[in-house]
Amino acid sequence: MTFDVVGSGIEFGAPLVLLALVPALGILGAQFMQQRPAAVVADTGPLAAAARPTVRTRLRRLPDVLRALAILLLLLAAARPREGLALTTLPEEGIDIVAVVDVSSSMSQAASEDESRLQAARRVLDEFAETLEGDRLGLVAFQSRALTLSPLTNDVQAIQRRIEDLGPGLIEDGTAIGLGIAEGLTLLEDSQARSRVVVLLTDGENNAGEIEPFAAARVAEALDVRLYTIGLTGPGSRDIDVPAMEEMAGLTGGAFFDARTPEELEAAYAEIGALERSRVGEREFIAWREYGPWLAFAAAGLVLVDVGLRSTWLRRQP
Repeated sequence: MTFDVVGSGIEFGAPLVLLALVPALGILGAQFMQQRPAAVVADTGPLAAAARPTVRTRLRRLPDVLRALAILLLLLAAARPREGLALTTLPEEGIDIVAVVDVSSSMSQAASEDESRLQAARRVLDEFAETLEGDRLGLVAFQSRALTLSPLTNDVQAIQRRIEDLGPGLIEDGTAIGLGIAEGLTLLEDSQARSRVVVLLTDGENNAGEIEPFAAARVAEALDVRLYTIGLTGPGSRDIDVPAMEEMAGLTGGAFFDARTPEELEAAYAEIGALERSRVGEREFIAWREYGPWLAFAAAGLVLVDVGLRSTWLRRQP
């Protein structure tokens, strides 16, 4: 979530109302040009002609001015002048991601001097879970078979506890990529999210399971689920079928990432998250300071003063 100050500029929520100011000014101007009797009391003949102008005679047009100002203020109030105070941007809800992780024995090999491939995968997934901001994440581990470790959830701490459990020995060794993808698709079967994603992480080629990886990718395509594939290999090794991984991801509108270091693995997950958030967009909320009500109150006050003057001190006699 981001929170940014918009600024102090004034804008109008209903600017078309301002068009009414032109005829309103014309009508009010024409009324002021009309000649009106100068006296505010009964004509007393020569005595009135010889009298010096009083305060009442000087202010005889004040009620008309007050009424005109009230009309103009009401038009401005109807145009809703306002000032933007702050802009809050939130990622649009509706991203469901299933992380499908290879935990075969080869994942215990070094990814760097400090981490094995599996340790790097656990750390990066743990950090990735914290960036989802309300979106849901599920977790599937696979060797010769696939096993769901967590259903889709937006409980970050719960998914992080399941990430800690990632490791070999839960099932027989092997690399059943097709089964892993199929299990991830099963978690998304009832998802109503706007964006549904499977992220496959492996360090090898498919060598187990009754579902071929391409068959699973075609099912993802039919279900409108994007498949991202990540090949995690150590320095100087390449144990994955890059063209196959690229083609599987391309079928669904996803992408392939060749991660040879933990840093490249971090970048892959970060890019996937950014891509999915850009697909569903963002919601923006602007806090406004509205000036229309204050202008309407001022107009009402002018009308009250106008009515009071016309009925008392500046009342025109017949």
